Amino acid sequence: MAAPLRLHADQRVERRANRLDPETVEVPTRTAPVREAPLPTSGKYPPLFAVMGAHGGAGTSTLARWWAPAADTGSAWPASTATTQRVIVAARLCIPGMAAAAERLREWHAGLAPDGVTVIGLALTAARPGKVPVAVRRYRSVIAELVEAVYEIGWHDELVVTELVDLAQYTPFDPAPARRVRLREAVPADVHSAGHQIITRLAADRGPVAAQQNSETTS
Repeated sequence: MAAPLRLHADQRVERRANRLDPETVEVPTRTAPVREAPLPTSGKYPPLFAVMGAHGGAGTSTLARWWAPAADTGSAWPASTATTQRVIVAARLCIPGMAAAAERLREWHAGLAPDGVTVIGLALTAARPGKVPVAVRRYRSVIAELVEAVYEIGWHDELVVTELVDLAQYTPFDPAPARRVRLREAVPADVHSAGHQIITRLAADRGPVAAQQNSETTS
């Protein structure tokens, strides 16, 4: 299992605009593919962020369906500037899944992802129903040091019998769903909470830019 982070001797981790100093990061041996084409737009507006799988079966298609402002970029970094390059890395909540996620996060911190890509979070989807093993929780706490935010999505049995296109979607300003709700009617509470946090984070980042643009327009 690859170490999620390795520092040179006598060096401290320093973040630069939410990124680690590349000189403190162990470069991964394998890099992800790159998507040169713009991300797909399935709704009325272009996507606000992309969901990128750290490994096969990471659940990118389900997460991108649940979050209406998202697009599925598979296992590839989104290189096109025509659509968003903000990325949520997705992985299963298990040791192999998080090791793969650590590799993608180290790749970004090392400056090996396409220019313009910004990783804004890590989505960890349950690998099985029930409690998360202690070893997995411990490794999760280590991986969390590599990313600004971690969003956990639990196990939802109904996914096994529901077509992707039939899943309800989260859109900004949607009210929180009821505690028990069918997946065709509304997204689960954990999916809603994660979507709300992601959109809130993006809005906060855009705030100063939007204010400056408005100032320049009125001056």
